[in-house]
Amino acid sequence: MLPRVRVAFDRLLQERGLLSPDPAPYFGPLGHPLFELPVWLAHRLDDEGVVTPRDAVSDVLGVSALGYLHARAQDDWLDGGSNEDPTLIAVAEALIALCNQLLVSVVGVSNRFWRFYAQVLNDYAESLLDTAELRATEVPISRSTFERLLRQSRPLVIPSAALIDRADRWHLLPDLEDFVLAATASSQLFNDLTDLYRDRDMGHRTWTTDAVAEAGLDGVWLEVARPSSGQEVGRIQERIDAALLYHQQAARAARALELTAAETWLTDRQVALEGLLRSLQGNLLATFVRRMTQSSQ
Repeated sequence: MLPRVRVAFDRLLQERGLLSPDPAPYFGPLGHPLFELPVWLAHRLDDEGVVTPRDAVSDVLGVSALGYLHARAQDDWLDGGSNEDPTLIAVAEALIALCNQLLVSVVGVSNRFWRFYAQVLNDYAESLLDTAELRATEVPISRSTFERLLRQSRPLVIPSAALIDRADRWHLLPDLEDFVLAATASSQLFNDLTDLYRDRDMGHRTWTTDAVAEAGLDGVWLEVARPSSGQEVGRIQERIDAALLYHQQAARAARALELTAAETWLTDRQVALEGLLRSLQGNLLATFVRRMTQSSQ
């Protein structure tokens, strides 16, 4: 990177902590398998007798890291609400160029891969516009809209797609895409639940915030403070159940891909999702108490 862009990139890196000494936040079972998936796939190919060179794995992990920061730079710029400062867009452009350089080292001039790559990034761009248009309306976000907006997650497929292209195992792509879509949906619902009130305060609408708005705050407080006895499922529990269904879909895709290295991660994610309501109760009740205290002052 040239100097000014590099300074801005370093600032983004520091804010996100991606390459900090403590990488734990990026390897939790409820996060996106940003770095795990290419490694799982490399193990799967090795089990089949297709050796993936260490340099190729390193390069696609570089694509995972830089591709993630590319998306974060664009998101931060869009969320900033101002078009006056082009710094983050400049960083995003530099990052995608570096990703391309790394991908060429893995797949070369493969027409198959680069056609797919162009399709994914065009789909991603369309989804950005879709999101911007949705934010400008008050149309409730439905499940189908939630799934349509998940097209923004498709670039997560790219690093692993490069590995299967290099190994000439392109028939694995449909199951790989299914895994990424379902795993991302599950993670996104978790994020939407944990960021529920921050999203509302910032005016960010999601499938979850819209459902809570229909129920009203009082209904949510009651659900959190006194969970359903099983006769009636609250809106928060509905989203947790949906996250579990997406997780089960991801687990089926992982089995179809024979990603045996992912089994522990899948088990840990199942346990975490099943205990999500209990972990949310403390956070949401703390928010409730804080708001009640502020309103009484």
